[in-house]
Amino acid sequence: MVDLNGAAAALRCGYSPKTSRAIACELLTKPDIQAELQARQSVDAARLSITREVVLNGLQEAVEQAREQGNPAAMIRGWSEVAKMLGLYAPETKRVEVSTAAQGTMARLELMTDAELVALIERGGAQGINDHHRMA
Repeated sequence: MVDLNGAAAALRCGYSPKTSRAIACELLTKPDIQAELQARQSVDAARLSITREVVLNGLQEAVEQAREQGNPAAMIRGWSEVAKMLGLYAPETKRVEVSTAAQGTMARLELMTDAELVALIERGGAQGINDHHRMA
């Protein structure tokens, strides 16, 4: 909470400079440490009356000021922070509906060995799956 730097925090706790980054990564994945950090951040945010909306509004104001000053680099940095807060950099996921026939084909593929899959590819793909299934 001092500087939001896990490696520096590990050093302050007495860990070796050689291992401080790795220790910080490991410790920051622990649920009890994550919960404590979130609790402290919430206390700070409440004390300062800072909400997500306040931060987003401030960033939008900063982007507008950068626009008025003709500073595209500052605008990009501001929009980048807004995008992070809104989760726009999260990987895009798509849901694909698979037919019952395709599910059967997938199940057959998952049961095949690597050698069988290579042979299937050499025989020509989908038709080879059906041929392999009939032979099995």
